[in-house]
Amino acid sequence: MSEAPLLRLENLSKRFGGLKAVSDVSLSFGEGEIVGLIGSNGAGKTTLVNLVTGHLKPTAGRVTFAGRDVTGAPPYRLARLGLLRTFQVVQPFAQLPARDNVAAAALFAGAAGDMAAARRAADAALERLGIAHVADRLPTQVTLAERKRLELAKSLAAKPKMLFLDEVNAGLNSAEIDGVLDMIRSIAAEGVTIVVIEHLMKVVRGLCTRLVVLHQGALLADGPTDAVARDPKVVDAYLGKRGAAMLEAAR
Repeated sequence: MSEAPLLRLENLSKRFGGLKAVSDVSLSFGEGEIVGLIGSNGAGKTTLVNLVTGHLKPTAGRVTFAGRDVTGAPPYRLARLGLLRTFQVVQPFAQLPARDNVAAAALFAGAAGDMAAARRAADAALERLGIAHVADRLPTQVTLAERKRLELAKSLAAKPKMLFLDEVNAGLNSAEIDGVLDMIRSIAAEGVTIVVIEHLMKVVRGLCTRLVVLHQGALLADGPTDAVARDPKVVDAYLGKRGAAMLEAAR
């Protein structure tokens, strides 16, 4: 991991009228980390990710990525710098086959200079994620697990430096989850920083070496997974005794 953080958030805040959805959050992320971002519904996780990835502009605070101030920058600019995200609800272009869905992402992020190069990048990403066989199929013709991998393929073809994965395992069975976790580990092993927004304790414990916990829009805890999972504040605010036991059992 390099000494300088890849991503730094400084006192990041977002208000919606009288509601402070994110409150003075300061965090840093290094290269190649796999970090879990957890918290109860309404804790501010999605809002924080939207602020970082350009889908919302902060009310206050600063975002620095790869040494550049990118506060409030639009998603396309951030994508071209290598800061990308997936969405919990997968929404591919329904009229385009899988290959062109992935190629579109490569073009959007500036990772390919023309459509031919973008399609080559798409084929490589689909092959790597084990779904080359769906390249010519429409998204409606593939399974949920394949659509989840298609979303990951789009991100890979865009050549990310940092990737936020929002509930990427939602709706998958145990075997499918294990396959996705292996893929995420292999991506991180190449130096890509990954932040996983997740509720499944199996995923958090099996994948993340570090946990960030939000509560009511504020940073509640940040540290090694085991230590954070045992933090009484985290147990009281989010995990509860049953959740803490599940996290411990997933070791």
